[in-house]
Amino acid sequence: MPLAVTHVLIPLVLADIFRDHFAKKKFNLHYVVIAGLAGILPDIDVVAFWVINLFKSVPLNDIHRTFTHSLIFPLIFLILAFLVTNIEVKKLKLKYVFFAIAFGSLFHLILDGTLSGVIMPFYPFSLVNFGLDLIPHDKFGGTFFTGLDAILLVIWLVHEEINHKISDYI
Repeated sequence: MPLAVTHVLIPLVLADIFRDHFAKKKFNLHYVVIAGLAGILPDIDVVAFWVINLFKSVPLNDIHRTFTHSLIFPLIFLILAFLVTNIEVKKLKLKYVFFAIAFGSLFHLILDGTLSGVIMPFYPFSLVNFGLDLIPHDKFGGTFFTGLDAILLVIWLVHEEINHKISDYI
């Protein structure tokens, strides 16, 4: 399964591309960061697993990749984006915050469902699962996704230095 850096960087980079080429004035860098952070949000079920296991022993598979890994999870944030219209919190429009969260969490599902393992896209209404498992978790001795995280992080940092001169802030 893709690891944390991949889950953060893929939606962050895609949201940044969207911002740079389509919606620079409406979609500022804060929303890009939110989309990136939301890329890891569906794995909040792992934290729920830890808490539940303080009281009762439950297998990880009973919790992980269930509700937060279904299409309902990003759909909730998409619906919220359409429900809140002009509400601002600290100069951030709440509708764009919810769009960014929906975008990031949707890409988490896409990564999990295509790269490794399965997701149940219609949980809890259906237990049908989907997964292309293009790179099984045990491929390359389980090191593929660690290497992917490292490569993506370096590429992103080089891109940011070239395009935004991040070394000026160090």
